[in-house]
Amino acid sequence: MLLPAVPARADDKSVGAPQAANPAASNGTSVGNFRPPESCLKEFTPLRDEAARRAQLLKMAPGHRFAPGEACRLVHDYELAQTKMLEYAVAHASTCGIPAKITDQLKANHENTLTVMRKVCTVTWNVAPGVGSFLSASGPKQPG
Repeated sequence: MLLPAVPARADDKSVGAPQAANPAASNGTSVGNFRPPESCLKEFTPLRDEAARRAQLLKMAPGHRFAPGEACRLVHDYELAQTKMLEYAVAHASTCGIPAKITDQLKANHENTLTVMRKVCTVTWNVAPGVGSFLSASGPKQPG
């Protein structure tokens, strides 16, 4: 099975850090007079890096053939990493100085990922019916 390309837009912030919210992570400076607490950078950076790593795996995937369920698993793993990053950003927005615009963009990107995951996993379920049970315990549910 071929994995469809994950929609990638120039403004897609789901792969990297929220730029305006996390400037110190990349160059040690802050925006205006606000510098996010070190704990924000320490906790958010690994979440961002894991989501970026999973996104990179997906970007390399088009054109590769996968065993049934493998494409779904790749997208699902990315979605889980993206969810952790999004949940952290929303929960710590005020403490870490993450603007609502950034969390809104992360949410929109996550919705796009869910749409892709549903499509990829639906194809998987239609090709290999036994794979759906693998995912139902910890991942996406089969469409009803």
